[in-house]
Amino acid sequence: MSNSRINGVNPQQLGALLNTLKEHPDASEARFFVKTEWTCQDEGDSGGFYVRSSCKDFQLRGQTIQRNNTYAMVFDFPPEFSGEGKGPTVCEACMSSLGACITQTIVAHATARGINIDSVTIDLEGNIDLQGFTGLSTDTRPGAQGFRLNVNIKSSTASKEQISQLYEIGKRYSPAFDTLTNGTSVIAVNSS
Repeated sequence: MSNSRINGVNPQQLGALLNTLKEHPDASEARFFVKTEWTCQDEGDSGGFYVRSSCKDFQLRGQTIQRNNTYAMVFDFPPEFSGEGKGPTVCEACMSSLGACITQTIVAHATARGINIDSVTIDLEGNIDLQGFTGLSTDTRPGAQGFRLNVNIKSSTASKEQISQLYEIGKRYSPAFDTLTNGTSVIAVNSS
């Protein structure tokens, strides 16, 4: 077995995962867990619009996978929105997640096909009407009014057709793109 990597990914390991998913389609669900916390304190990294989310373990095929690290994300409003600018806004984080997910999808599918890519750059732009978020207008949605992306895939060896296919694959198979464009169920429970 070769230790060569394609696009920084171990193709044998990726292939083994894909084969497992093909052989056991009933066990292909991954489940992720995120905890978001806000605490009102006047000092330190709490209060105001500073929010911290963290994740660690996840489940794959019904088994808990324990990571060694907890990953933390911080969100805040900029000072112009009465925040302290200690992190990106949630809208920026949502766009970042979308761009990262499309990129990972492109890299995974390029690697599975043996296509070497040099880089993927995605410029994203989104707008929110603050009248909706603040409740000043009941006619305006509080969420993003729209996102626009410019995807640039570079490869010194892939054909233009392969690049075009990877672009379409990124949109078609990205979980984040699918979730944002087709929606998903959200069940909220008040456990106060």
